[in-house]
Amino acid sequence: MRRLWAFAALLALSALARGPLHHATFALPVSNDDAIPLLIGRHLLAGEWATILWNQPYNGTLDAFLLAPLLAVLHHHVAFRLYEALCAAALCALAFALARRVSGEAAAWAAAALAAVGTPYAALMAATGPTPNFLVPVLVGLVVLHGYRTHERPAGSWALDVGAGLIAGLAVWDSALAVPQLVGAASGLALLGLRPRPRVALAFALGGLLGLSPLFVARAVGASAASTVTDTRPQWLWADGVRDLGHAAAGLAGLELALVVDGPEREALPTAARLALGAGLIVALLAGATRRRALPLVLPGLALAGAFAYSRRTGPDEVRYLYGLLVPGYALAGCGLARLAAAGWRSWRGAGAAAVGLALVAPWALGQWRVAQVWSDPAHAARVWQVPPVQPAVDALRGAGVASAYASLQFAGRLGLEGGWDLRVSQAWNERIPDDPMRFRDEVDLDPRGAWVLHPHLSRGMPRAAGFRGLLAGLGIRARESAAGELIAFHDFAGPWDERRSVPAAQLTVESLAGGAPLLAAVDRDVATGWTSPTGLARGVGLRVRLASPLPVEALVLVVGLDAPVESVAWSASVHPAPEPLTGAIVAQGPGRFGLRYWNGAPRAGRQGVIVVALGGRDAAEIQWVAQSAGPALDLREVFVLAAAAPIAEAGDDRASEALAATRAGRWAQAVTLYAAAARAAPERAAFHAARLRAEWRAARRQRLDVESLADGAPGDWGRARPE
Repeated sequence: MRRLWAFAALLALSALARGPLHHATFALPVSNDDAIPLLIGRHLLAGEWATILWNQPYNGTLDAFLLAPLLAVLHHHVAFRLYEALCAAALCALAFALARRVSGEAAAWAAAALAAVGTPYAALMAATGPTPNFLVPVLVGLVVLHGYRTHERPAGSWALDVGAGLIAGLAVWDSALAVPQLVGAASGLALLGLRPRPRVALAFALGGLLGLSPLFVARAVGASAASTVTDTRPQWLWADGVRDLGHAAAGLAGLELALVVDGPEREALPTAARLALGAGLIVALLAGATRRRALPLVLPGLALAGAFAYSRRTGPDEVRYLYGLLVPGYALAGCGLARLAAAGWRSWRGAGAAAVGLALVAPWALGQWRVAQVWSDPAHAARVWQVPPVQPAVDALRGAGVASAYASLQFAGRLGLEGGWDLRVSQAWNERIPDDPMRFRDEVDLDPRGAWVLHPHLSRGMPRAAGFRGLLAGLGIRARESAAGELIAFHDFAGPWDERRSVPAAQLTVESLAGGAPLLAAVDRDVATGWTSPTGLARGVGLRVRLASPLPVEALVLVVGLDAPVESVAWSASVHPAPEPLTGAIVAQGPGRFGLRYWNGAPRAGRQGVIVVALGGRDAAEIQWVAQSAGPALDLREVFVLAAAAPIAEAGDDRASEALAATRAGRWAQAVTLYAAAARAAPERAAFHAARLRAEWRAARRQRLDVESLADGAPGDWGRARPE
């Protein structure tokens, strides 16, 4: 009964301390980082598995697998908030269990009380934090707890040993942050005297391999890869790493109030509260950490702190990478309080321990109250958390009959989550990890009615709304705009030419500038055939396109293969109004900024399988396209010349619409057949041929495991580094 009352007291304490912040944040939208695992969980329920988070090749999807059962019965918002709360409760339970292993019952309850209140940052993480930051410390804590148990009972249990190894492997799969903590825990347990029997070690290793198996699969299929996120600091930045560690640790411990999970927004505690908290932390942690039995808690914390200082990805405001310090921190502080009150909580030493505990809890509660006050202002979330309301944009897209859109990193996943299965949203290129493939880009690229949803200020590399408007004007593209809360939806684009009007292939002759026979495969209206240049692209290498009779031309379209990044190679184009003499001048150069061009009914960026050259209606008897920089061999499949005087090719739209529906359902082989039928019905529609090529590329790749779209393939020449 006493334990029941103590448990009820912990719940009440947690509700009093954390309740206001949870009340202020519960109704807020999830962030884009949260939307990604929720989207993956939704697709898991539909039979599509993922081992690595979409758009970032360095985190596993364990959280998505755990969220999926909740998504089956709850709205995604409630499911995520419940998941956060469960992880926070598990963290408190682990602090209790670990402190009990180290110092007994009194230490356990003291640690649980500290964890129930929590630092202001811990409360903020439990209310708004992204996965997997609040799951990995729980998994690592379970492994450490099993290590203590094995030390006390060497015989062990085969099932528990395999289970502990499984949890360790799953933690490493979910996040590399688990590695330093597990290494530190193993070192601490070894120094404590743990020498597991061969049978125990074998069982743990087998479980670990099983837990790591999704990561092995990800590596095997190429879904996981090294990135700048996993880089380490060079030696000359080590001092900066130590300074960053100190600043981040101050935010984690509550000495400074971090007002957002990942950002520079902070407030200082009142001086008296800060001094009391600092002194209380020093006394409690030193008292708890100076026992040999505490080593399995001390060393994981030191290892994580060292990894934070050594990593190039971390910075002074990225406190979430230190979140794993909280489990051992609460446990050690609880052990310290129990040690200070060793003579009994009612003795003078007990009073001193209570004073130290109050020096911890009171500033934390004060800090949480202040953080809750800040988050009570909805504008705070939109301003610093970058989660503007997206439902108005979803409604605007639905009202315009739009089912696909490009959007910036901060809200692309959220739009797809809130829009449901009927709305596919992708970044136009991967703003976080350049060139890493994304999930829905193919579907959006293939939709002739694709829209763009942008913000006036938020951007991680894609244009902002005003800059995009200027880019459209420069390309001669018109669009309807729908104000959608803080966002702006650009849709129903009208280009500078009619893509249905193409000069018949019989009136075109394509040759290499190097000479030789005409390239018949480039105008046979079959993308299964083509011509590949004998050498890589270089300055002066190019094509000559002759028209049977001169006429005003709007654009030259080169449909190219998707396996080599030829689209980012610099080029120029000239138009010659008469066959002889050739007196034309350069009239176009590319690629444009962001690789932006009008294609398939909308502005497109990055790799599309086409090079589009705007020619402005100039009279042409011959067009020359010339590379201006080095690149791979040109894999040319088809050449089209768009002209206002060309006949309209109106057939094939029904089959193309069916093909698009097939792509959205994941039936890529069927989409190939349908796009091929559309191209046969309207052989002069360049978009149908390029779409068939895109569908063939996708059909040959993974369909149900770690599905990815075509990489944006823009290593820097696209000029996308500076947002407008």
